[in-house]
Amino acid sequence: MPRAKADRPPFPLHKSARKPSFEEGIESVVNLIKERRNVVVLTGAGISVSCGIPDFRSKDTGLYSILDAEELGLSCPEELFDWEVFQESPQPFYTFARKLYFPLGSDERAKPSDSHKLLSLLERQKKLLRVYTQNIDGLEQEAGVSSKKIVYAHGSLQFATCLTCKRKVSAKEIEPDILVGNVARCQQPTTSPNGKVSASPVSARDPTPRSRKRARYENSLVCNGILKPGVTFFGETLHDNVGRSLEVDYDKVDALIVIGTSLSVYVCRLDVREVTVA
Repeated sequence: MPRAKADRPPFPLHKSARKPSFEEGIESVVNLIKERRNVVVLTGAGISVSCGIPDFRSKDTGLYSILDAEELGLSCPEELFDWEVFQESPQPFYTFARKLYFPLGSDERAKPSDSHKLLSLLERQKKLLRVYTQNIDGLEQEAGVSSKKIVYAHGSLQFATCLTCKRKVSAKEIEPDILVGNVARCQQPTTSPNGKVSASPVSARDPTPRSRKRARYENSLVCNGILKPGVTFFGETLHDNVGRSLEVDYDKVDALIVIGTSLSVYVCRLDVREVTVA
């Protein structure tokens, strides 16, 4: 079979050789969606830009452009999401984290766009097979898409995991630290193998000031491990559920819609009848 031209889907949406108008293109997409029952949608940063969330690499407004690497003690902007750097010092990430969790400023969260709401509509109409998203903002789920329909290829800011005890917590639990730029730490009670708290009481003989002794004692009662946001950092492998979901969806998908990404970072292999790039 001859290779499809790079500037058109393997199966064109139009029989005519001429380039369709914008209105004709939209109508063709609508007709495609009407005919399909197992639509897979791939989303990238572009779907969230209108919500006030910057993409990564835009020249003037991208996250890497507004990030002051030198001020954060990083050699380049990309180190903000470097796994080795985070393990050595999570402070730069947490110093900048407020702009990730609250991109609109203050403590205001971004709201889903109409594109996110379209995904929810597809699910309600029982046409959505899966959403594979490169985004970490969780706006697909906030728009109403059920979690079982979403695969976060690069993880999500909706949760964090303790690097010490592996406890998983919601983003709500680390928000107080995010707002002030502190490294979030696990507050899971620490117990010994026999189930008792593995901490020593405050000693009256300890010359340390009483307030500091109390704080030290209270810290010893909890895990205090570093909480890592649930995003996939550079140097980490993709979560197993990405590959598993692709295997499940491979024989079911009958249309693929790509929104807000050029797929230049990673291209997944799916055989579909039509591909629509928005």
